[in-house]
Amino acid sequence: MERPPIYEKLLAFFPDSMARDEAFWQDLLASTSLVRVKKGDCLIRVGEMCQDAYFIGKGLLMTQYVNENGNECVTGFSSDSMFPFVSTIGYLTNTSSEFEVKALEASELLCFSKRDIERLSLSYPAFATEYQNVMLTIIFKFYSMFAVRQTSSTEEFLRYLYTRHRWIVDRVPDKYIAQYMGITNSWYCKLKRALLQ
Repeated sequence: MERPPIYEKLLAFFPDSMARDEAFWQDLLASTSLVRVKKGDCLIRVGEMCQDAYFIGKGLLMTQYVNENGNECVTGFSSDSMFPFVSTIGYLTNTSSEFEVKALEASELLCFSKRDIERLSLSYPAFATEYQNVMLTIIFKFYSMFAVRQTSSTEEFLRYLYTRHRWIVDRVPDKYIAQYMGITNSWYCKLKRALLQ
């Protein structure tokens, strides 16, 4: 039986022997569901309990922190080409989310429940290892991008995005990159023009 492309993308994160294991494949298939999110819609909303983790097969998503006054702050981006795993901190802490995850492009994701991830981790040691690697990558992404943002001028950080994370500037609308950088959209556009000259 031919495997859907989204599963082939996910299985590429696992050792070949595991990806070819029919028992694991059937278990993985039974443990996931396909989720489609339209551009502009939320995958996870503020106040929701997040007991799921997602793998992005197609699309682009943005994570925002929203405070009690409704003020928003963009905290990161995830896509099918880079950082394809997404959830919120509430997944780990079992608390309602203070973040929302919104689709910036029409997106297709595989959804894993926390319960199924724990069960697969117990049944397949290689899955547990890859899951731990994914969690470490998410933490590394957040802290490394935060550190670069905090220690760079706006010009330096924009240059960093262009050289190290070109997919962000190529796919994310300018206004969200400006929010991510903590500057106005007009200032971002001015910096971008200067950088590209």
